[in-house]
Amino acid sequence: MYFFLATLKIAFVLTIPKPIVDEATDEAIKQTAMKQKQRWEDDDTYCKGYILGGLSDTLYDVYEIKYANSTAKELWDDLESKYKTKDAGNKKFLISKLFDFRMENSKFVITQIHELQMIMNLIISEGHSLDESFQVSTIISKLPLAWKECRKELKQKKNAMTMQELVKYIQVEENSRNLDRLELEENKSSKALVIDHGSSSGTKRKLDGQASASTNRQDKPKKACWKNQKSEDTVDEDQVHPTPEMGEGGELRRSKRARIEKTYGPDFYQFLVEGSRNEGMHV
Repeated sequence: MYFFLATLKIAFVLTIPKPIVDEATDEAIKQTAMKQKQRWEDDDTYCKGYILGGLSDTLYDVYEIKYANSTAKELWDDLESKYKTKDAGNKKFLISKLFDFRMENSKFVITQIHELQMIMNLIISEGHSLDESFQVSTIISKLPLAWKECRKELKQKKNAMTMQELVKYIQVEENSRNLDRLELEENKSSKALVIDHGSSSGTKRKLDGQASASTNRQDKPKKACWKNQKSEDTVDEDQVHPTPEMGEGGELRRSKRARIEKTYGPDFYQFLVEGSRNEGMHV
């Protein structure tokens, strides 16, 4: 605010008292003193108006009534005595914030370095001196736990680094770490896909084998057999009732083999190999 008032060339009313006109002096000197007094009063009014205009609405309502008949210097001194104490507390707060700052592994390091630089710049703007080597050392000491080896390497460097060199080094290192992490995640995903595909294929082959075996069993025709209860001999249905052979013209062709009548006795039973009936037919 003071810089703004100085630019308008009205800040002098805060340091120079109001001119006094001596009635006993020469008329010419008196006229000059009167002009100086008038100018001071005008500039004092402007200065007080600009100071009040820089306040919040709540403070403006308070101080506008309180200093309606007072000078700009009185208003300035009152505000300075109250809020300079807060500025001093703000300086202490910034310094403690710098000392308590801790970087986290879950955030980007370069982003946290920028936050740390902002705090240090605010401290410098408050009048404190922080040289570049102190700022670089502070940033290195506050690197997160995952950067332990990198922090040790930076501390062992013989030549002092500038802030620009440190920021560039951190950017390169962080980009390299991000690429390594992405590559590791891709490898894990690829292995998981291979394992999942292998187990799915095995299951499919197993199911296909079961289906084929089941189909073969279903396609196999059911055959009847004749069992001799006395001799325990078993004769297939094809042997008892051979399938007739077809000749030319679609006529049945007689088998050239000599037919021999076979008698197995009265105690034959017919059983189905895979049937649903539980009783046989007595021959």
